[in-house]
Amino acid sequence: MWKGRTIRKIVAVVLAVLMTGMLLTACTENKNGQQDAADAEDYIKVGIVIPQTGVLTAFGAGTEEMTQYALDQINEAGGLEVDGTVKKLKLFVGDSQSEPEKARQVAQQMISNQNVDVMLTSHTADTTVLVSEACEEAGILCLSVDTPDEAWAASDHQYSYHAGFNTENELLCFLDAWKAAGVTSGKIGVMHADDAEGQAMMAAITAFAAAYGYEICDPGAYTPGTSNYSSMVRRLKEEDCEIVAGVMLTSDFGTFYRKLKASGYMPEVCTVAKAALFEEDVAAVGADRLCSEVWWTTEYPYVSSISGESCEEIGQQWLKLTKDSYVSALAGYDYANVEILYQILKEAKSLDIEKLCAAADTLDTETVIGRVRFNEQHYSVQSLVTGQWIYNEDGTWSRYIIANTQVPDCPVTSEFRKIK
Repeated sequence: MWKGRTIRKIVAVVLAVLMTGMLLTACTENKNGQQDAADAEDYIKVGIVIPQTGVLTAFGAGTEEMTQYALDQINEAGGLEVDGTVKKLKLFVGDSQSEPEKARQVAQQMISNQNVDVMLTSHTADTTVLVSEACEEAGILCLSVDTPDEAWAASDHQYSYHAGFNTENELLCFLDAWKAAGVTSGKIGVMHADDAEGQAMMAAITAFAAAYGYEICDPGAYTPGTSNYSSMVRRLKEEDCEIVAGVMLTSDFGTFYRKLKASGYMPEVCTVAKAALFEEDVAAVGADRLCSEVWWTTEYPYVSSISGESCEEIGQQWLKLTKDSYVSALAGYDYANVEILYQILKEAKSLDIEKLCAAADTLDTETVIGRVRFNEQHYSVQSLVTGQWIYNEDGTWSRYIIANTQVPDCPVTSEFRKIK
């Protein structure tokens, strides 16, 4: 009896062979100088598609280095046994250029031209969803992290698995900030784009707000990249919204926030997902005392399932690898994606797609982002803490943890401070 995954894998292999012949690709190298020619069988070939250029560049910064660091730890320990042979892992990197369709194309090229065995991806639904679709078509295992679960799980998956936070956990972080600000009722102005994440946020926050005694003010969906938020700001001001919440790209939030300040109206508390992940972005916007969910922090109480390193030690490695002045919240997720791959390969002991998926289906492991266990929809819900960015007197920025409801063992480092 032929199984569905097996049939699709055979078809994918035939198509890959045909396309390889048509494109005359004999030997290629990635930016690390890694070859995929005669030595292909000696390695487990790991592809990764991330945004390294374009509007999502900040998300992809450091991902390649952290991923390679985690793979090196596995290789230095001797590699992994697959199909009766001990192999090391080799990384192939593709740039999505922050474009959804480009993400799909790059994934397809890595599958057909470089014959990657497994695929990793991360950094917003614009990347992970399209890469996952390419892997589903080809019958390749795809592991992704850090996209909101609902946006990733909008379609069914057979070969793809995801570890991220859900919108409910984001909103619980927001609620912690609202309560800390002393705003326990009133109107919430919701900023949301006309994209998958914006739609997921709007759908969830309406019921969530009502359950906790708040009202929703919807100023309408905006198109990412727009420069005109005047009508939305006017609506928020007219409705006397004490809270502004939502999910926005940093570039969009920057434009919106400047319009907000220029209007003379500011809410008591501002909780915006995705826009406040990076210090340089918050500094560029000047969004002092902005609150948001924190995906991962060096204060997390978890340890690596590969090396036993603490989150603090992983953070120190990030600083060494990237030369950054602070540890990105993405560092832990970048590392954890390899942890997940490591555990699946250890259990499967094979590159056969049936065995890989069987191992993923039963995965239950501790990582630097906490426990990862995939549900029937192939995603794992990760916990978050609540953070607030503060502009210091010396001209620097600091992000403090102001609530730890979801991860009680993560220490709170500051009290909430109202927007000036």
